Amino acid sequence: MRKRCLAAPATTAAVTLLLFFLFQLYPFSDQTLAWCDMKQQVIPFLLDFKNIISGNSDMLLNLQNAGGMSFWGVFFFFIASPFTFLVLLVPATKMYLFANILVLLKMCVCSLTAALFFQRRFRNLSTVQVTALSVMYAFCGYTMLYFQNMVWLDVMAMFPILLIGVDLLVREGRILCFVLAFSAVLVLNFYLTYMVVVFLILAFGLFLFFCEKDREKRKRTVFLLGVSAFLTMLITAAVWLPSFLQYLSSARTIGILENLASGSFMTHYYTTLPILLCSGGVFAAIAILKGQGFDRETKALLVLWLLTVVPIFIEPVNKMWHTGSYQAFPARYGYIPVFLGLIFLAKAISDLNGSGDLPFRQEIPGAVIGLFLVGSMALVAYMLITYRFEDLTIYTRALWLDQTSILTFLIFTAVAVLSYFLLMYLYRNQMLTKGMFSFFLILAVVCESLFSGSVFIGSASNPDLFYQPVFDLSGRISDDSLYRVKNNHKYFDLNLMGGLGYPTLNHYTSLTDEDYMFTMKKLGYSSYWMEVGSQDGSLLTDALLGNRYTVVQSREVKPEDDVVYQNDWYAILKNKYRMSFGTVMSSQDISKSEYLPDATRMEIQQSIFEQLFHSSKKLVTEYEYSSSENLKCTKTKNGTVMIKEDPETNGTLSYDILVEGTQTLYLDCFDKLTNNLSEPINNSFHVSVNDRTVQSMYPAQKENGLLNLGTFTDELVRVRLTVYKDVSAKSFGIYGMDLSTLGTALDSAPSVSLKQQGNAVSGTVTASGNDRYLFLPLPFQKGYTATVNGKDAQIFRVFDDFMAIKLSDGENQVSVSYLPPGFRAGIVISGFGVVLLPFLLYALKKRKFPRLRGILENFVFLLFKLLAALVFVGIYIFPVIVYWAG
Repeated sequence: MRKRCLAAPATTAAVTLLLFFLFQLYPFSDQTLAWCDMKQQVIPFLLDFKNIISGNSDMLLNLQNAGGMSFWGVFFFFIASPFTFLVLLVPATKMYLFANILVLLKMCVCSLTAALFFQRRFRNLSTVQVTALSVMYAFCGYTMLYFQNMVWLDVMAMFPILLIGVDLLVREGRILCFVLAFSAVLVLNFYLTYMVVVFLILAFGLFLFFCEKDREKRKRTVFLLGVSAFLTMLITAAVWLPSFLQYLSSARTIGILENLASGSFMTHYYTTLPILLCSGGVFAAIAILKGQGFDRETKALLVLWLLTVVPIFIEPVNKMWHTGSYQAFPARYGYIPVFLGLIFLAKAISDLNGSGDLPFRQEIPGAVIGLFLVGSMALVAYMLITYRFEDLTIYTRALWLDQTSILTFLIFTAVAVLSYFLLMYLYRNQMLTKGMFSFFLILAVVCESLFSGSVFIGSASNPDLFYQPVFDLSGRISDDSLYRVKNNHKYFDLNLMGGLGYPTLNHYTSLTDEDYMFTMKKLGYSSYWMEVGSQDGSLLTDALLGNRYTVVQSREVKPEDDVVYQNDWYAILKNKYRMSFGTVMSSQDISKSEYLPDATRMEIQQSIFEQLFHSSKKLVTEYEYSSSENLKCTKTKNGTVMIKEDPETNGTLSYDILVEGTQTLYLDCFDKLTNNLSEPINNSFHVSVNDRTVQSMYPAQKENGLLNLGTFTDELVRVRLTVYKDVSAKSFGIYGMDLSTLGTALDSAPSVSLKQQGNAVSGTVTASGNDRYLFLPLPFQKGYTATVNGKDAQIFRVFDDFMAIKLSDGENQVSVSYLPPGFRAGIVISGFGVVLLPFLLYALKKRKFPRLRGILENFVFLLFKLLAALVFVGIYIFPVIVYWAG
């Protein structure tokens, strides 16, 4: 058994390393396969986790993300893999290269678990045949398209073990393997577990009601499934309960009906098809099996496979497989139809092995034909990669495939399907021995794997040199107090700032809190989809939120800047206008500061200034435009409307601003609070100041906050806006922020000295008088508790999404701690589940409480029938009806 199983990961490793060598990927060169989400999320979070287990940040209150959030849900959404702990052995600067090794290891584990399944379920398969099937699973279309979301490969690896658990539960009534495998899937990625649950309900429904005729055995099996699911939910509550609650507060949760009714009926199948096309042997196997007839179990498997293939083509169904919506990666359940298809292939080969009358000697004609088939696959693969590589590899450049790329890929798939079919045909007709067939089979699989790997992995190869100057910024700030670091523009992936170990407002995941995102938009920071950046904002909000340092490009450094560190690419500056992390504010009625006013973004700035500093001075001045060309600009109660008089010609809005004193000028154009990928107002303006271009397209996806036009002193400033299209914006205008007024206010603001210890922020705060509050620039969330001088204190919401804590006159010992909602309850429930597991296993084995079990079996059986019907209707019928009705 050891030999049969270990051959698969060894072969997978060899093929993968050959692929790495051909495309000069690490460890053969300093090229990484990281791209898309692996760069934007996975690797930065691996760096975050390295900082956490090194004691440099906290898992529960992580200031390196979103201004302070729970990393618990992030961990179990993106990197909850045993391999994640290997980051302790890897320098941060090598993490992008180490990603290659992680992908290799996970592909090896996928082939190992597949081998365990195949050798157990189909015992007459040879070692080479098991290896071929397992390598095909490791290099399947799901791996090729989604390896950048590395933890998905862990779930993919657990799926064969889960099916072994299903087999043991159904055939032998043993649930331990299923419980452990199901629990592992849930811990690895609680989001993908939803798709596994859908599959399990459909699978048990089909196999029990089509394959099992004994009604009592049906009841027993469904009861065991219910007990297993119950135990799994208990054992893993510490993971899914706080993570799910965190997900519910994110900006990702949208109306299902609205989403199902929108879009197209057909999926972007050019992109989803490769999930099936990378395993050509599956189609050949179905043709072979059809020729010899299907038994009841195979028919049920075929129906189940078709049910998992349908969402690859029908978009409303596909959305329901993704909990109602998704942004990219449109078939995250794709390993399920792939592995079910490989079971067909395993069965076809197993049936051929057991057909009898197999030849003992290999005749030359059969060997020549087999060699020709494999050679044809290799030749077609070589020709396509050599001459059509750009067409084939559009996915790693655009995240989607097009008609040209999929038709080109289909050329190889057609040759592969035909070759697999003819090899099995030759084997069935005794023209190949078992050994020779197995030899040609593994050669064909290796050829197919190298072709798919070249298209999807090799084409992703890119140097990691870009990140070395970024990593060089780490550890350059010597500051023992709490602070944040912002980026002046989006120079690199936003999550990487936290990965460097710096506290930041940046964050990009599906768990980005909606209140936090919308508050940051109101304060003038850039944001889109689920990404919140620290770029833009104003000097006031930067000081208020603790942005004490700014990362800029080295060419942007000015002589007057306070440079903390600089390399050839980037520099860290200490901001001139700053205050402590938190301050003391006074208010006779703190509830009046709970929410930001419904106003323009610069009016919000003025309002915060007045409330925080109790100042009646004018911080912000709005400037009117001097002239316009081909443009009608109107202010209404809902904002500003600009309409071009001649739609074919650009409009112009000119400002001649006489700056008095020293002011920083800002341009604002903002309309609605959404998390859309793109807004109608995007790309409306070309912005120039004194005939120098400041922004060629504003607002833009990456820069849509307050646009800093520069700082000026007692001079005339000419701002010209070229208007590309009609604009309707709630918040629009050019404003000046008086730096003398701002500097005086910041200098007079009471300083506080706070430190983070674990999941708590604490320190000594002095208040002079009553009605004083500690303002904390931490996002207001459920889960925070506070004490002042050892007594529980109420936390008030201020400015939409920040915190204020009532202080006493004099010195106050303040402590604010955070536990994610559901965390404590989840730990208790998981502990109960672990204790309950052996008792339930014992009771099931000894058949204790027969009368109670009989009642429960009937109840669970009825409940499962209703659930299975509901799932089928909810996944396959309801979304189609909603789509056509909408």
